[in-house]
Amino acid sequence: MNARSSRGFVLLIVLIAAAVLSLIAAFIYNRTENQLIMSVASRGQSIAAARATLAAERQLAIYRANYPAALTTLTSTTDYATAKLNGWTGDRQIQNLSKATWPALDVVAGGGANWCTETWLMNRGPTVPPWTVVEAFGFYGYTVEPPSVQFTNCDPQGNNRMISSHVTMYLETPPGAGNAPPPCGPGCGTGAVGGS
Repeated sequence: MNARSSRGFVLLIVLIAAAVLSLIAAFIYNRTENQLIMSVASRGQSIAAARATLAAERQLAIYRANYPAALTTLTSTTDYATAKLNGWTGDRQIQNLSKATWPALDVVAGGGANWCTETWLMNRGPTVPPWTVVEAFGFYGYTVEPPSVQFTNCDPQGNNRMISSHVTMYLETPPGAGNAPPPCGPGCGTGAVGGS
């Protein structure tokens, strides 16, 4: 092989390598808006799921320590949608760090809607104690301002791009709670919560 054909061969290899590298570069840097949104959404979904789980665990710990007597006044119902429709949910708790109150706390640093829990009593039939049902929601994103319209029940308002996750816990209701006052007073028998 003469020197001229070897130079041509080397030039051909260099051109092929440059073409392959340019294709790889185009593939890496040509991310569409949808790919970027999916990447952010998957991170947001992980955060929302972790917040829902932590909210459920928090509520379980609170009920195991001291079951709230106010839940005994709730009317037992068959499902969460009916409970919401009839206004029978109770003990709602929310952590929402809005931009107005926490301007320096960005959503990636824990700002925005974090979690919401709402509790209702599930009717399991006559003479059967109701279950205490905790609906725990985790969020990633900001609700609308002002604070007075940020949530309806545990549904965030004003942002249709809010990422959320939902955990439902069914707990044994302490003896007497939800159908009749327990013999030792409201809130008695907290050890039953969580099935211990």
